Amino acid sequence: MDFQGNHPRVKNPIICHLCAFSPATYGGTFVEAIVSLARYSRVKLKIETLCIFPEAAKDRKWLRLLDEEGIRYGFVPRRRNVTSKIRELLKDSDPLIFHSHFFFFDLCPVLLKVKFYRMSKIVWHYHSPTSSTYLQKAKDLVKFRFIGLPLGARCIACGDGVHRSVIDAGFPSEKVLLVHNGVNTSRFFPNKKIRQSAREALGIADSEITTVFLLLGWDPLVKGVDIFVKAALEVVRTGLRNSLFLIVGDSKTREFVSKLPEYSQLGRVLRVIDSTEDFPSLLNAIDALVCPSRSEGLSYAVAEALAAGKVAICSDIPGVREAYGDTDGVWIVPSEDWETLAAAMRRFVKLPLEERTHIGEQNREYVVTHHSLAGWAEKIGGIYRSLL
Repeated sequence: MDFQGNHPRVKNPIICHLCAFSPATYGGTFVEAIVSLARYSRVKLKIETLCIFPEAAKDRKWLRLLDEEGIRYGFVPRRRNVTSKIRELLKDSDPLIFHSHFFFFDLCPVLLKVKFYRMSKIVWHYHSPTSSTYLQKAKDLVKFRFIGLPLGARCIACGDGVHRSVIDAGFPSEKVLLVHNGVNTSRFFPNKKIRQSAREALGIADSEITTVFLLLGWDPLVKGVDIFVKAALEVVRTGLRNSLFLIVGDSKTREFVSKLPEYSQLGRVLRVIDSTEDFPSLLNAIDALVCPSRSEGLSYAVAEALAAGKVAICSDIPGVREAYGDTDGVWIVPSEDWETLAAAMRRFVKLPLEERTHIGEQNREYVVTHHSLAGWAEKIGGIYRSLL
């Protein structure tokens, strides 16, 4: 304990988030979720928040959301063990809870607790299923069963598939908590005026293009970019030429798409566009989100699209099926099946505008009821209360 004269220096109690998160442009719902949770912790628990990101996140525009909320943050190298760097950032703080997101930094809270902060609690928050390789399964068993469990760690899974994979990897089911992702429904909503300006910015003429499909393809193989492109060509070949197929990505995505045999046959109806901070406007500009992912947890983008009143056409992965399988506006197709995906896309193109609008309204109502960010923060806050 540090002393000033004869009095111990009181350190500020905080909740420390270790976030393996550093996208170049769009902070998205993840950052908004952290801000919402920090606000809840400040108001309801009277505890401030410190966020730690990889050094690659320095100067990201989305950090301003934390600045506006008065949330402290710092940066560490992207290494498995950065305990010394984290401790420097914690020099004036008493970390009551270490809350790590994704897998990369999840052993750091363990080392920090054992070496420096014996009274701290550990929360591991997983947004994707654990790896299925034998080597990783063995590592997970050691981490979950023989390290995390004796230290009283808790796991939060963002979707049913993630929840099941963590239990299968060796963590006791009573210590794994299922909390579906939430989205800021006030930012994602249908708006005709925004739709028109966003489509104009993309150079979309309504007289020529009646249906715009969007895929998020930063990791082309995982996101099923090749499946999407094959399905797009099949849609065009069947005579539905008034559709546009957009893929959000980067140079890696462009290179991947350019090497696909279908690419040259699609011409101008297939575009790879840069990521944008104004994702709500982009969602207003399109008509359907397509997620033919090969592997994923519970996608924020699906919930955001539903909140914006869009239909989502998704591959049959557990996170989507179990969260949205009963929703009329989420169309689930077999994974890796581009022909069935194409059939679903053709079906959507032929939907009358009135029916599209009706489904979109139902989707938004469902997300507002079940996946609001405020409700999500309250659930996570309840976990914090149980640990403190």
